[in-house]
Amino acid sequence: MKIYGTENNNYILKEIGKRIKDTRIVLSLTQKDMALKAGVAPKTIERIENGENVKIENLLNVLRVLNLLQNFEILVPEQEFLTQEEHSKKRQRASKKRVEDKEASGWKWGDEL
Repeated sequence: MKIYGTENNNYILKEIGKRIKDTRIVLSLTQKDMALKAGVAPKTIERIENGENVKIENLLNVLRVLNLLQNFEILVPEQEFLTQEEHSKKRQRASKKRVEDKEASGWKWGDEL
């Protein structure tokens, strides 16, 4: 199934687990073999494949064994590098545009008389 981003976390975890399991099977790896290569417990592989919460470090180790870790480049792409000058000009937060009142902008002390 496709993940669009509107699904709840449980659904996404189960789908990720299913995809990891399918990939493991295509590579002819048992859960025990994958656990050994990833440096995690076989129970961790079982939990991932069942869509349960696991440490992100363990998930990364499993994805590395399956040669899927490079896909994080697509998931979270690196942002464009900014020079120091560009970085200082980059907006740090959003704000409303200010509309100057022509009368107020031309006023100076002493003009009130």
